[in-house]
Amino acid sequence: MPRRSRVARVAVACTIGALVLSSCFTGPRPTLEPIDTLVEVNDPAASAVIDVLAASPTGSFTITYEIVTNFGGLTTNAVVAVDDILGTSVEIGETRYLYTAEGATSTCSTTTLECATGIDETRVSDRQLTSTFFKQSAIERIRQDTRVAVAPAVGRQDDGVPGRTGVCADFTVVDSQGASRVKTYCALDGQAVISSMQTADLTVRTLEVVDTVDIARFQPPA
Repeated sequence: MPRRSRVARVAVACTIGALVLSSCFTGPRPTLEPIDTLVEVNDPAASAVIDVLAASPTGSFTITYEIVTNFGGLTTNAVVAVDDILGTSVEIGETRYLYTAEGATSTCSTTTLECATGIDETRVSDRQLTSTFFKQSAIERIRQDTRVAVAPAVGRQDDGVPGRTGVCADFTVVDSQGASRVKTYCALDGQAVISSMQTADLTVRTLEVVDTVDIARFQPPA
């Protein structure tokens, strides 16, 4: 990566971190939801997807998702940007979640331009989402479906995103009406995030992945 680009990112990261830590951050510094890998999953296909999601991403990237909340048919675009210096930016609809590399967090509105310290998951709960839908929340869902599936998950390669590789796991479960249905989770190698997800409440698909980030996404909206 060009030196000037890296220097610029370091400068922005230091500025953001100083503002957050000096003005409104107190107590222990949290990080983007720690990936809990202590609970063993005895399902090879499920474990393969979890292993990808639990890994650290390689390089910087921005991924754009289309998310449909199946209960009500609400469609939302989400953009996740990850950078080893700047941290993680998650924008879901009009809410931007910021996780700095130093551990500070904030929740911002791209409409009112207001920010608050910490992660306020209620901002997107009406969409059946959390700020970690693409990683930690997906792992938790996979673990739950491993427990309730009627058979081991079926693993396969993920070829749904052009130019990217990944793995998928398909779970057969029985819904509250006694009908069998399939839940699917796919994860991208390298990026260590979901590429698609199909559950009772959510349909998630990748629209675009680029190996760059916009520095503005890691700052409070203006």
